[in-house]
Amino acid sequence: MESFQEIDEILVHITDELNQIRKMTIGHMTVDKIKAERAWNDLMEVSRQISKEWKGPTALEEIQSQREKEW
Repeated sequence: MESFQEIDEILVHITDELNQIRKMTIGHMTVDKIKAERAWNDLMEVSRQISKEWKGPTALEEIQSQREKEW
């Protein structure tokens, strides 16, 4: 049977490894959050550009025409 000191050393080792994994995970979450924000901002910019150049019916007109089956 292992002594309490050996068990404590194993627990310290496991805790250290878990802390390293946690740090890696936090790093990835931050990168993913930055990527997500950048993607959202890009989407909003493209959406504004499309809206400026759109020549077709408005979204409201399109929905109304689909409900009235005028297509």
